[in-house]
Amino acid sequence: MNFFLHTPTTKSKVNLSHQEAILLLGSCFTENIGEKLLNSKFNVNINPFGIIYNPISIANSLTRIVNNQLYTEQELSEQHKKWFSFDHHGSFSSFNQQECLTKINNEITCAYQHLQETKTIVITLGTAWVYENIENKKLVANCHKIPAKNFTKRLLSVEEIVHHFSALANKLNKINFLFTVSPVRHVSDGLHENNISKSVLHLAIHQLTSQHKNCSYFAAYEMIIDELRDYRFYKEDMIHPTPQAINYVWEKFVDTYFANETKNLILKIDKILSATQHKPFNFDSEAHQKFISDQLSLIDELTKNHPFLNLEKEKNKIKHLK
Repeated sequence: MNFFLHTPTTKSKVNLSHQEAILLLGSCFTENIGEKLLNSKFNVNINPFGIIYNPISIANSLTRIVNNQLYTEQELSEQHKKWFSFDHHGSFSSFNQQECLTKINNEITCAYQHLQETKTIVITLGTAWVYENIENKKLVANCHKIPAKNFTKRLLSVEEIVHHFSALANKLNKINFLFTVSPVRHVSDGLHENNISKSVLHLAIHQLTSQHKNCSYFAAYEMIIDELRDYRFYKEDMIHPTPQAINYVWEKFVDTYFANETKNLILKIDKILSATQHKPFNFDSEAHQKFISDQLSLIDELTKNHPFLNLEKEKNKIKHLK
């Protein structure tokens, strides 16, 4: 007997592999998938502007990366002697203006270089609610705990979102845009308001995937909200998915976008990663020394057959198990 609905998944025409570069932008759910890809040794660049939730800020950040448009001191703001950018996550903030600017621009430069080899951009949209700076009428990615009276809150329209991403999809027509909607509910906006927001995001993505052949949708939202409806799949805040839920979505992601060869390679990499966590009972035993030798041989074989893999860090960890 089946007690819940399954989100149907089919093999996508978009094929992700270790040989290609992948750029990931958007909400914290982007970081969840990005971390899985990174651990599996994919060539990824994850959120060069930090975690961003609204579509327009995400689109603006990608536009700056495409144009390799660096920031100037005049584009930074200061509050309580701390420098920041309204376009960036708080992790870029610093009490030193030059340090803040350097970190921001270094990430843009790296992302621009990464984009030259990128075949797929994964974008996770979090909310359609946005805040505009009253002083300059500019939409911000992060309010940086500045009082709400300095901003105007409004709901993006489907047309706004489609307009911004259509321009990028047309310009980067050789790159696949893989859209997802974050299953994390923005309860601070209100549950009803959150549902309205997610609906706007879904409608915008529906239009984009209908109008552009290089745009597609991955149903991570439905997998969490509809399949894993039980609160045991959420952390204590009842908002963010647990590692178990993320692993469930990751397995669906793997089945959708990876060829069998890539899946097999991931399994071999996972075995090496597990080996680096090995805790021997007797460091000097013959069995442990053989374990180390076998793992080093496996790493050498993998890097020989797959020269695009970088397993130096894992190799050093294995060596230090001696």
